[in-house]
Amino acid sequence: MRLGLIRFKYDQAGGAEKSLLLLAKGLLDRGHEVHVMTTSWTGHRPPGLNVHYAFVDKSTPSSQAVDFGVAARVQMELLGLDTFLSLDRVPGSPLLRAGDGCHAAWLEHRSPYESALKRFSFKVLPRHRAILDLERRTFTAPELKVAIANSRLVAEELKKHFGLSDDRVAVIYNGVEKTPYILASQPGKISDKRAELGLGEKEKTILFLGSGFERKGLSFAIRALAKVPQARLLVAGRDRISRYKALAARQGVQERVEFLGGRADAPELLALADVMCLPTLYDPCANACLEALACGTPVVTTGKNGASELVVDGKSGFVLKNPADIEDLGLAVSRAMEFKGRFEPDLPSLEDMVGRTAELMEKAASMAGGQGS
Repeated sequence: MRLGLIRFKYDQAGGAEKSLLLLAKGLLDRGHEVHVMTTSWTGHRPPGLNVHYAFVDKSTPSSQAVDFGVAARVQMELLGLDTFLSLDRVPGSPLLRAGDGCHAAWLEHRSPYESALKRFSFKVLPRHRAILDLERRTFTAPELKVAIANSRLVAEELKKHFGLSDDRVAVIYNGVEKTPYILASQPGKISDKRAELGLGEKEKTILFLGSGFERKGLSFAIRALAKVPQARLLVAGRDRISRYKALAARQGVQERVEFLGGRADAPELLALADVMCLPTLYDPCANACLEALACGTPVVTTGKNGASELVVDGKSGFVLKNPADIEDLGLAVSRAMEFKGRFEPDLPSLEDMVGRTAELMEKAASMAGGQGS
């Protein structure tokens, strides 16, 4: 069959992009002809993968998203594919993986932590209105056969905000490629990485891994550090750090917080950490949490993270209701450190994620009358 995938931009460091690459490889392995529509591609490209570029002329992110939705669908249809799946908001997509979650739900989860003026801005600012409209048109389009949610959290949000019936929503968790994390967890490699980062062999280490510090709750993690004496907080990810450095100074923990920036050694960081702390306001399904579990590193996160559905509370970590409860967060981090390496995670496999998604695409293509080989 001739199958298509859509993603606005491919950057090999992104979580949704990892899913795209794995799915593309899986479809190629199943003998399909695979086409990707994007605006740019950075990183490895599997042999045999056809990459096409959609030109987007608008300057703001919201207008780019709208323009890309139109251009990507038109160009996919011009290719004459049997079916295609989008990993972005593209109205008219027959299949869509909602790996970025639901913008309407994100604003809803964020509201309790914002001022009245900020909450009002969610209703009137053009960028929010544009994304909300694009999202609504995507999930209510008659062409949409199945929306794939990467957690039960996202599945319920899609049903709530867009009225999707149970038979039009499939939950397929992000798969985890376990081998790199198993290799990174070897004692010698952990010792070498700790030495490289200037960490003591037994120094307790908390890892915050993820870009977009506000949404992922870095301010809460820094405040909680004051409740966990002697521990070091490593912050890996891309975002502006000045406000968080100032917060660490006000909390008196600046000497115990290290900002590492964007990293290419996530497996090693996850393996050396005593706990992964992601007190997020909203995350559809944080890959970093699943990868931490693959290393035997416990996770402290919130129920607004779809990955929390795979954390066994009190065994492989803790799932909190309120990230702003700093006492609770600090206690959970301290307790979770005791779980390091003492649990066997039950995680979704790459084969399951790719296989189930491929089956949905193949079924959709067959129902549409596709005759590809």
